Amino acid sequence: MDPATKKQALRAFTYGLYVIMSKENEVVNAFTANWLTQVSFEPPLIAVSIENNARSLAMIKQTQTFTINVLRTGQRELAGQLGRSYNKNPDKLTDIAYHLQDNRYPILDAALSWVACEVRNMVPAGDSTLCIAEVIDAGVLAEGTSLTMNEAGFRHAG
Repeated sequence: MDPATKKQALRAFTYGLYVIMSKENEVVNAFTANWLTQVSFEPPLIAVSIENNARSLAMIKQTQTFTINVLRTGQRELAGQLGRSYNKNPDKLTDIAYHLQDNRYPILDAALSWVACEVRNMVPAGDSTLCIAEVIDAGVLAEGTSLTMNEAGFRHAG
């Protein structure tokens, strides 16, 4: 397989940009995700791929909960800021407005919408872990168009 052709083909997939947030004890963390999809109507299940070395993965494994925040068009800088590693940028949520739903689910005030999830299964997937979670609550904060990888100009290695 030609690596350049593989990259070109995989980069043609369309992706949204989302902020996954988790809370463990008093620590709240967030990361930018794009490998995310709904996988079932009943029950409503979401799958998200999380890098194995991500701080949030350990938090989600411990709490079995997380929130998906849908970013809106024009929020490229926010996606980039929250995409930084927690280990190198533990204060990346400073000056980012969010609130807690049921004291467990962090919700970005600037998000279009949010979905609170409880983990149902985790599956190793190469350098990541595929987390399958059930939607247990959701909300809409604003009307608008979702941010995409294409708009943001972010690129996968493929």
